[in-house]
Amino acid sequence: MKTAPLSRPAMLLLAISLTVLGIAYVLLRQPSTPLAKLSIAVSRTPLSTPIYVAAAKGFFRQQGLDVALDEIIGGNRAFDRMIEGHADLATSSDSVVIFRSFQRRDFVVLASFVTSDNDVKLLASADGPLRDADDLANSRIAVTPQSASEHFLHNVALMHGIGSETIDTLDVNPEDMDAGLLENNIQALSTWEPYGYTIARELGEKAVVLPTRGLHSTSFNLIATEATLQGKREFLVAAMRAIDQAIDFMHQNPKQAQAIIRQQLDLETGFVDWVWPDYNFRLGLPSSLLISLDSGARWALNNGHVEPQPLPDFRELLDGSLLQQVIPAVGQR
Repeated sequence: MKTAPLSRPAMLLLAISLTVLGIAYVLLRQPSTPLAKLSIAVSRTPLSTPIYVAAAKGFFRQQGLDVALDEIIGGNRAFDRMIEGHADLATSSDSVVIFRSFQRRDFVVLASFVTSDNDVKLLASADGPLRDADDLANSRIAVTPQSASEHFLHNVALMHGIGSETIDTLDVNPEDMDAGLLENNIQALSTWEPYGYTIARELGEKAVVLPTRGLHSTSFNLIATEATLQGKREFLVAAMRAIDQAIDFMHQNPKQAQAIIRQQLDLETGFVDWVWPDYNFRLGLPSSLLISLDSGARWALNNGHVEPQPLPDFRELLDGSLLQQVIPAVGQR
């Protein structure tokens, strides 16, 4: 059976349709505007989950950004990457902000995106004498200096009436702390997740997690230099919008968010399930952060952890102007 040939008008219409489809295909493959490049020095911790989710779900790209994640162990190192010009933004704890504010004032905290009162932990071995924070006096404790690890230890000691001068601290990077405890060179260590969980697994039945939940709250924050704030305001707002999108997604889809961070940091399912309830993810700049920074700075100064000098004015280091564009009711968060 022969098919009737197309008429000239039909052939012309087909040719026009194919041309239009071809042009549309090309246009759809081309972004209307180039994506702006931005880099974030992100600390490899579950606290940074909103950053990882924003990247994995394409929220940065939706906001017009091509974001490169520079993954770092610890907020101190992330801060250094930013200061050295290798990253536009950094994720660091409030303790890092406290200590660095005594050294320089050319950076700002744009927002906090998570808090936890159980992320940093004190771990000991059953082979040693420690079983409770009341026993910290005259002990040798491994800490990561000028970080949440050190700040947390001394806060816990203070709440148990133990003077900082009675504790012998050993400065150790978080990824190296397990050796001291396994070899009984220290009585305990102060570290954040996922290192606390990993070390506890290494110790097995000998692991002793000292009860400290609720004694100290840690926040994780988005930080930029003054130069980046002035030169890339529009892009920083876009990044914060993407992070806020990610947090909304995390609240609505916690299992998907957990799967993303588990894969990104190569974490065990049991760990993520265990630690997730400890985290309160929310983009904001609450007054409690200002209080925490100020009290932490007074502690560092009064206990000789920094050189004698005037206290930083943290009101000048907290810049909520960009956050106001993302969340107008920022004062309520």
